[in-house]
Amino acid sequence: MNISIQGRLVEFLQSVTGQQNIDATTDMIDSGLLDSLTMMDLLVFVESEFHLRLDFQDITPELFKSPSTIAELIINRLHSLNRAG
Repeated sequence: MNISIQGRLVEFLQSVTGQQNIDATTDMIDSGLLDSLTMMDLLVFVESEFHLRLDFQDITPELFKSPSTIAELIINRLHSLNRAG
């Protein structure tokens, strides 16, 4: 797992939510941290920070469960793009 992607996600989520107790395994949905506004901010962050546009089908509770699962999604998408390009 790429720690820098996880770390950047954790830092971003801490700043946007004001919660410093977020780590790579924090359940974003069950904790109530991932509301609709935070989700939009997160999608914009992923697009600008990693130059990656996520598809509608990517936005599922399983894939957006924690910073770790979001980082895994980003890594998989980036690898797919690199193989295709």
